[in-house]
Amino acid sequence: MNVAGVRVRAATFLYVVAEDLLIVGALLGASAFAHSGWVSPLHSPLSVANTVFILAALKVAFFWSGLYSFRRVPDRKTFWRRLAVGLGLGAAASVGAWHFLLDEWVAPLTFVVAFVPLVILGRVAFEYVSRTGRFRRRLLFLGVGKEAQRTAREILDLCARDYELVGFLSEEEEGREWRIGGRAVLGTYRDIGSVVAEHRVDQVVVAVDDRRKALPLEELLRVRLSGTEIAEEARLHEEIAGKIPVEDLRPSWLIFSEGFINTRLRNITKRAFDIAVAGFGLVLGSPIMLLAAIAIRLESKGPILFRQERVGQGGKAFTLCKFRSMRVDAEASGTPKWAQQDDPRVTRVGRFLRKTRIDEIPQMWNVLEGTMSFVGPRPERPFFVEQLRKKIPFYDQRHALKPGITGWAQVCYRYGSDEIDAVEKLRLDMFYIKHHSILFDLRILLETVRVVFDREKGR
Repeated sequence: MNVAGVRVRAATFLYVVAEDLLIVGALLGASAFAHSGWVSPLHSPLSVANTVFILAALKVAFFWSGLYSFRRVPDRKTFWRRLAVGLGLGAAASVGAWHFLLDEWVAPLTFVVAFVPLVILGRVAFEYVSRTGRFRRRLLFLGVGKEAQRTAREILDLCARDYELVGFLSEEEEGREWRIGGRAVLGTYRDIGSVVAEHRVDQVVVAVDDRRKALPLEELLRVRLSGTEIAEEARLHEEIAGKIPVEDLRPSWLIFSEGFINTRLRNITKRAFDIAVAGFGLVLGSPIMLLAAIAIRLESKGPILFRQERVGQGGKAFTLCKFRSMRVDAEASGTPKWAQQDDPRVTRVGRFLRKTRIDEIPQMWNVLEGTMSFVGPRPERPFFVEQLRKKIPFYDQRHALKPGITGWAQVCYRYGSDEIDAVEKLRLDMFYIKHHSILFDLRILLETVRVVFDREKGR
């Protein structure tokens, strides 16, 4: 299943649900014990609304500390660091939320004493089972070309908890010596039936670069009817990497693919979400905006705000507004230049504003006026859009939604500074356009906070 842009295995989902039920039980039990002695949690005075609020605060703390980064199997040091930070933040968040709601101390402290050992035991057991590989899906790749190599590397780097890469099948015998990540070619296409049976394969991934060549259709059909799943490489790559490999896609894949839903209800909900978040952000950020304006004015001459034409939804141009972070003569030559990670044109104040994303705050006015959304693909300059749409397949499709202050590409990828980066960001943007939802937007906002504080990404 796909939850907020992440492919979640059934075993992982059931574990998270079981952990949440234990935490809710600890919440109700601690409340009942603190008020009436040792009685049933069913007699807890804690209301449903308060329970949900406290649980939500605790889960945000868990997410921010990396405890929901289930795709990789972390090393032991990382596991214990995440667990310690998560429990510390979770305890603080739950106690703070409880005290804020009900002005109590005994019950929330009792809850902390109960939930900490429960979470530790559950997490240790889950990590132990994960390292045994019992829940991993065993994959066999049909093909040894660039598509197979690309997705195989993503599996080895990102999804060692969920998938076991069994090996590959090549079209001809000559490929027997080829291997990647220690996984070898186990035979040719004609051997698919015997290899699937011998290695207990759960899923065959069709990763043939040239689809005009004949596939072993009879063998694939026989394997499929025996119960083994068959998947296209592009779909699996999307699930495990959180991006769509646009450079290798056929238009028919996009046309018939699930997702890309953009209903009227979704647009109304997203607009309401944008107005609420942007309005709250402007009120909360007004003191920071004042200090930023003063700092920009003291450091260098020139306007405090920077206005620039960008391309928005449907390819329409609009004026983006942000705090100026570069010198006034940044493009004295008159030719647009890519912004870079350590751009020499950036001022000292501007460098801090960029790192903390404070320079983006004025864009909330763009959100309120409706030219931008809070979450979406970042808007690009018309000069670069003209260049990129000629070189990158499906580039114009990123304008299907309103551009955002932050987005999936911003939390998953480094600062884009050339056409190669533009391709990678388009892969991520297309994934967001396909799966966008309020839950996905909330996740991206939380990930953005983690990036600002230089915390490890949780994808």
